Amino acid sequence: MSAPKIMPDLSEGRLDRIYELRTDGVAFKDETCAQSFSDHSFFECTFTNVTFTESMRSNQFVDCIFDHCDFSNCDFRETVFRRVLMKSCRMMGTDFSDSRLQDTDLQGVQASYAAFGGSKWKLCRMNESLFVQSSFSYCELKETKISRCDFSEAELIGTKLAGLDFSDSKIDGIMIQTDGLKGVIMNEEQALACTKLLGIIIRN
Repeated sequence: MSAPKIMPDLSEGRLDRIYELRTDGVAFKDETCAQSFSDHSFFECTFTNVTFTESMRSNQFVDCIFDHCDFSNCDFRETVFRRVLMKSCRMMGTDFSDSRLQDTDLQGVQASYAAFGGSKWKLCRMNESLFVQSSFSYCELKETKISRCDFSEAELIGTKLAGLDFSDSKIDGIMIQTDGLKGVIMNEEQALACTKLLGIIIRN
């Protein structure tokens, strides 16, 4: 992943004072965004301890950092994230359906019950994050690296997992079609558990 190209001399700003459709090089910190944004572009911006409570649908974030932000139950559908870092953010129940993520890094995020259906990922990384009971149905996950994440009871129906390595992550109770397992990388215990999905009976 390419590191976000954040400018060292960011000006400070507030989201409730944005009136244009593009924002460049602004640091937002310690605020609650209680207004909706749509079709807005953020370039080289940082968001630190920001809580989003309204719709953020159909926006674009490029070379941005989200640090300890809260997106819980927020609408981020059809949003583009390119060269973005999301660090220690809360995304419980957030809707990222049909979004596009490229060169984006999710580190230590809490995204249980989140909806990623129809989203497209490329060259992304998920590290030490929770995706319990989240939906990744009908997604494209290209060249995405997964490390020490929890996908317990997550839904991955219609998503091909070829080339993805879940061997050090939790995938207990995942919901997936059998053809989606082709080419996926698992540890021995995970592979044995997935034989149930294939209707295989193992006798000792």
